[in-house]
This record gives sequence, structure tokens and C-alpha cells, in this order.
Amino acid sequence: MSPAWPDELTKADAEYVTPLLPLFWARLSALGDLLARDEQLLCAELLAEVRKIVLAMMLALNGIVRPAGTQHLNVYLGESQRQAMEKTLTLPASERDGWIGQAVALVVIYRWYAPQLVDAYDVPYPGDEEGEALRVLSDALPEWPRTISTS
Repeated sequence: MSPAWPDELTKADAEYVTPLLPLFWARLSALGDLLARDEQLLCAELLAEVRKIVLAMMLALNGIVRPAGTQHLNVYLGESQRQAMEKTLTLPASERDGWIGQAVALVVIYRWYAPQLVDAYDVPYPGDEEGEALRVLSDALPEWPRTISTS
């Protein structure tokens, strides 16, 4: 790729993208259990991990794998991508509502990027994993929205 970039870039491919989509749901589905046990620190770690998965998805749609150890992430994201991710960092007054709000925001972003990755890389959409994760979250969290719209 271009030597103008601060890191050596690797091109994303289907083998890289395929596990990202179901991994998002596998990790996110643990949120209800963590909240039930008031594991605030683990909630923060979990959502940071889920956020990294979404960032990896964004970068893959931009054609690259996140460079290891990069100190220049903003240059690999479009302005709207960066702003969308930064909005998932805010926490309302109630920690529980904040974790759920961050999770829902990440679902909205996921649902925007996942179908594009499915088309771009000809990979399967993990519909079963999504349905199961949403069921688990709905069962564990009465505040979890019954529908999440991307529009």
C-alpha cells in the first residue's frame, strides 16, 4: 500500500473478515450477565473489546487490517466513521444505562457495516448468532430495546 501511511498496511480479505461478524455477537451477548453481577470493570473491558471488533470491521471495509501497534488510527478512518465510534464512548449518569447505550450504539454501527462486508468479501452474515445474542440480551436486560433501527 501507499508509503505515505504511517504504518505498513495489510490488505483485508475474507479469511480475516469472516470471524469478525459472529465474534461481535458472541462477545456482546455476555453484557447481560456482567450487568446482573454488577461487574462494572468487566463491562468496560467487554465493550472496549466489542468496539475493537467494530473498528476492525470499519477498517476492513476501508480495505485494510488494523496495523499492529499503530499510533495513527484516525488516518485510517473516515471522518464519519471516527465520529460514530467516538459517540460510543459516552456514558450517561446511570452506569447500567450507559453500558446498554454503548452496546446499542455498537449494534447500530455493526448493522451498518456488516452487510457491506458481506457484500464486499462474500462472507456469510451470522443471522443465527445475531438472533441468539439479541434473545440473550433481551432476556437478561429488561431495558434492552426490543427493536434497534439503523435509520
